[in-house]
Order: sequence, then structure tokens, then C-alpha cells
Amino acid sequence: EIYTLSLHDALPIFGDMGSNIRRSYTVIGDAVNLGSRLEGLSKIYGVDIVVNETTRQLAPDYVWQELDRVRVKGKAQAVSIFFPVASIQLQDKDMAYELKTWATFLKAYRAQKWDQAEVLLINLMRMNAKKYLYQLYGERVASMRLLPFDPEWDGATNFETK
Repeated sequence: EIYTLSLHDALPIFGDMGSNIRRSYTVIGDAVNLGSRLEGLSKIYGVDIVVNETTRQLAPDYVWQELDRVRVKGKAQAVSIFFPVASIQLQDKDMAYELKTWATFLKAYRAQKWDQAEVLLINLMRMNAKKYLYQLYGERVASMRLLPFDPEWDGATNFETK
């Protein structure tokens, strides 16, 4: 027996699937595949949890840091990914300033303004020297500087592995 949440293709399908010889309860669908791909990105960004915009909106009691815009294997459209930093009650001025500086950095990064991005990143590293995300982007900025300006670049990182 298979249950569907709706006839809409974007929603997952769940239930007992298989044959009389082998069956298992499973969930399949586009959202499940995207979730699996995003989970795999947590190691790359040095965080425990990676979610998309939809999930972020479902948890408004948390402070979120945007990690990147990514295009995962099997998807043509890039999605923004986020990490939960803390509950809103725990946010202080320093955290708010760091996140605001990070948002300004991402804007400069996506506009290919490497000098501005580098200065912002240096400031971020002073605020939180151990944060792997800032080290990751330091390497990205250094390598992107070597490339000519690309008006077609949308600022997304492409991942071809599952």
C-alpha cells in the first residue's frame, strides 16, 4: 500500500514498497533527494546541519546563517542553504554584528568584488577565527581572484556528487 500526501509532484511519497519477496517502508521524492544532498554538504561547510529556505522558514525561533547558494546533482536551480546558529533568545550584539558582516560579505562575493570580500572576511576571521566556514571562503576568494570577471556567474557553488 502506497500513501501520497497529494497529487503534487514535489511532495514525497511514502509507504511499504517492493515486492512480495522484499519490502521496506520508505520515502521517495524530490524533497527527499534534496534533503539527502544537503545533508551531505554539512561536512564541506563544517557544520552539523544544513537546511534549505523552506526548512529555515519553518523554524522562526532560530537565528540562521546563510552558508551558500548551491546547485546539487540532478538540480538545475540553485538553492540557498542555511545553518542554525542559536535560538533567538541567545542572540547577542556580537552575534548579530557577525551575521550582518557575513551577509555583506556574501553580497560582495556574489558580485565578484574580491577586494571588498577579502576585507570583510579578514574582519570575520578576527571575530571568529576558528569558524571553518570563513576559512573555506578564504580559499574560494583566493582562487576566484585568479579568474576573469564572469557576468554569467550566479554566485552558486555546483556539486556533482551525491
